[in-house]
Order: sequence, then C-alpha cells, then structure tokens
Amino acid sequence: MKGMVLGPYWQGFKRSLVTYTRIPLKVDWSDDIKHISPVCFLPWIGIVVALISAWPLWFDWSSSLQAILMLLTAVLLTGGFHEDGLMDSCDGLIGGWDKEQRLSIMKDSRIGSYAALSIWFSLSIKWLLLSELLEVIPESFLGLIYTLSAWCIVHVMARIMPLMLMSTLDYVTLGKSKASGMIAKLSPIHWTIALAPCLVIGLLAFNIIALIMTLLIAVGVVVLLRMYLRKKIEGFNGDTLGASEQIGEVLVIVCLLASYS
Repeated sequence: MKGMVLGPYWQGFKRSLVTYTRIPLKVDWSDDIKHISPVCFLPWIGIVVALISAWPLWFDWSSSLQAILMLLTAVLLTGGFHEDGLMDSCDGLIGGWDKEQRLSIMKDSRIGSYAALSIWFSLSIKWLLLSELLEVIPESFLGLIYTLSAWCIVHVMARIMPLMLMSTLDYVTLGKSKASGMIAKLSPIHWTIALAPCLVIGLLAFNIIALIMTLLIAVGVVVLLRMYLRKKIEGFNGDTLGASEQIGEVLVIVCLLASYS
C-alpha cells in the first residue's frame, strides 16, 4: 500500500532527474505508469545538483578554487542545460526584431555575441559572489552546515523561478520543441511538492525575515521577467526558463551575502 502511494512521486522524481541532469538512471517512460508531473520536482533536482557539486568544500582549498570547481561540477551534472537557455535567450530576445525572428534565433545552434557576453558575465559574477560567500563563512562544523544549506537553497530557489513563469505565461515556440513534453501548469499539490524544499532548507540558510525578503525579491524579479517576455515573445519557451534559472542563482547568492553581512 505504501509503495502504491509513494510510487507516482518516485516515478515523477526519476523522470525529472533524468530530464534535468546527466545522471544515468534507467526510467520506464510508458504512459501507463502512474507518476506525478516531473516538472514539480525541479527544485528537488536542485538539491541533488547542489549536494554533489559541493564536494570541493571537503578539501582545504582556497575559496576561489572551491567556488570554480563547484560551478564546474554543477554545469557538468546538468549538461549546461540552463546556461544554454540563457545564451539562446540573450541572442534571440536582444538580437531579434520581432517575435518570429526572436524564436527562430533561439532555435539556432550557433552562438552570437549576446550569448557569449551573457555566459561570460553570468559565470564570472557567480564565481566572484560564491567565492566571497565562502570567504566570509567561518571554517567550522556549523559553517559547513550553513554553506551546504546556502548552496542548496541557491539551486532550489533558482529552479522555482521558471516554475512561476511557466504557471503565469503561455508556452510559445516555432515547430517541434524538446521542452514541450515537460511543460505543465502546476496544481496546488504540485506547488506544495515544489515549495517544500525551499521552505525547509531556506530556514537553515536564512533567518525567517531574510527568507521572506528573498522570496519577495524573487517574485518581483519574476514579475519583471514576465512583463519583458510578454513584450518580446508573448510568452515563454524552454530557453527563457533556463535563463530565469540562471538569473535566480545570481539573485539568491546576492541575498545570501546580504543576509550574512
């Protein structure tokens, strides 16, 4: 009975893990297998990525070396899934003149100047911010717990932002899209699953006031992104969801630094 109840959740989590990471896991994709929508487990996938990529923290290395290796491991685990979305979005949204051209540019596998600039600044900013965060946290057992919680909440909260866009905008694309199969409007139970790790881990990484402020800032940024995307392409696609996740990572690290200060 217990397996029947938890089975759909486990199936949804496995499908999400295979979709959003490069972790080799055998999954039966048959439609007759009951499963919860995989997309609502995206924040949980953030925990997996964060914990695995936190391995440099166990070595007595400089904060800058730890930070760059943590970022590199996270990119390898996800296959640059979100970073690719950021680059395509910047090329299309900035370089295109109308909706159709912007969507067409996003499907182009070639990298333009806006894509190159965006990924360079994104990774550089995250490396500098994460290095600073690791530097100011004292070296102790409690410091390690805080660092792990902070790194987890970065990946959890950043992955909630695309879910918010997904639930408030229409999906738009040109032709077939690999992301279309994972697009879904979240129900209340789905939102409960998605937000649970944010609230639990958030209280370890932030105090309650800082957590509330960070969530409010994240909502404000999503509102601005929503307005921008409605103007540019009248909705969202897979690339813009990846871009919002990258923006979210930077945002949460900044909030963690402000909170700790």
